Amino acid sequence: MNGSIAGRAPVAGSEFGASEALVTLALRILAGYLLLALLPILRWSVTTGDWRPLAAHAAALGAAIVAGAARSRATRSLRDWTPLALGPFLYIELRWIIEGAGRPHADAQVAGWEFALFGSDPSRLLALWWPSLVLSELLHLAYLSYYALVYVPPALLWIRGLREEFAESVLALVIVYAICFAVYAIFPVDGPRFVHGPSTAPEGPIRAIVVGLLESGSSRGTAFPSSHVAASLVAAMCALRFQKRVGLVVTGLTTGLAIGAVYGGYHYGVDVLAGAATGLVAFATARVIARRASQSP
Repeated sequence: MNGSIAGRAPVAGSEFGASEALVTLALRILAGYLLLALLPILRWSVTTGDWRPLAAHAAALGAAIVAGAARSRATRSLRDWTPLALGPFLYIELRWIIEGAGRPHADAQVAGWEFALFGSDPSRLLALWWPSLVLSELLHLAYLSYYALVYVPPALLWIRGLREEFAESVLALVIVYAICFAVYAIFPVDGPRFVHGPSTAPEGPIRAIVVGLLESGSSRGTAFPSSHVAASLVAAMCALRFQKRVGLVVTGLTTGLAIGAVYGGYHYGVDVLAGAATGLVAFATARVIARRASQSP
């Protein structure tokens, strides 16, 4: 593979080579994560008497295992999209995993890192320094674009038949999610929105949508590292490698998302930095694995 693939035709028969190996690995990582998360989900269900999250988790695990075992052309789309299709559920169920794991929340420790690095709390000050409604709405729009950043670039590769590029992108995203979600269970951090309340960012319709979505769908304890920043950075780097014009757009939105995460008071500055570092590690890991897979006979 090279970074300039515009107009490149898929190689006949290549869909059962490196791309299949990368998708299989992504599904195995996903299944491994779901297996490890069974215990805290089970503990939560036993404690609360609510078995629905455990049943949903078992269904997700079953889907990952079935997709990983499928090999026919008829199930190719199922295999390709299972990891990304399960992404929203995996994030939502973190509320039960984190509570079931029972680890103390570490906001005080992260706040100490924040002051040691920045000498202040940017999540409470950025909006005070730049109280612009236009800036606030633009940054919140970038933050709101998260799912488009994660799903659209791989979808474009898949539609064009660039299966190896698509598979590498999916693998990188699965790696970044597995790292972030495992950290949340071990080292939960609520973030400034829960500790200090809403930031002083100017209120506008886009900010209202973001706040509403977070209040209804966010899981407490998922601030460090920022999975939004980590996954968006992975999406940007993969897009820059495989479809440069798309990558430039994704990179610009990812930059706005990272700044908006702090400006809006949703993340500490160190959450964003840790998310960026996690994204770099995930992208580099997937790149090494993909290179080896493409060189295998």
